Amino acid sequence: ENEPGRFACLCPEGYQLLSSRICQDINECETGAHQCEETQTCVNIHGGYQCVETNRCQEPYVQVSDNRCMCPVTKPECRELPFSLVHRYMSVASERTVPSDVFQIQATSVFPGAYNSFRIRSGDPDSHFYIRQINNISAMLVLARSVSGPREYVLDLEMVSVNQLMSYQSSSVLRLTVFVGPYAF
Repeated sequence: ENEPGRFACLCPEGYQLLSSRICQDINECETGAHQCEETQTCVNIHGGYQCVETNRCQEPYVQVSDNRCMCPVTKPECRELPFSLVHRYMSVASERTVPSDVFQIQATSVFPGAYNSFRIRSGDPDSHFYIRQINNISAMLVLARSVSGPREYVLDLEMVSVNQLMSYQSSSVLRLTVFVGPYAF
């Protein structure tokens, strides 16, 4: 906002002005300024918030803890599906410099003698992201191409565990919802 002899900075909705020139995101989830219901979890994103269902498990999966679903091995349909599904959420600013490390994936349980590999199973048809494997138990999700928001990606990041000696293979999926904010800050 310019006036003769002076100016004032204004921030878009969802941001607050810090030190007269910097717009900082307001965390509506911490301040309580959100409209999420009891069955929902508030997720802070750049310039706002999202309400997500606390129980996101769909048949044949069952909820075993917050954000974690498991497919019981006793159900025949589970033989072809990932054993576990974990939901996570994050927010990135528009026009982020690329390539950029955005999310580290870590195996929570590792079987002795198993080799683990990581891949993007679904949710990225335009190849905005790729996986860089760090070691046998972790990998990094990398933003490869600049993205503009507001936009939302739901990426299924899969870890496949193979044990050649025991002829054993299983997989688990981390379903990462990436909210891209409307601004480059």
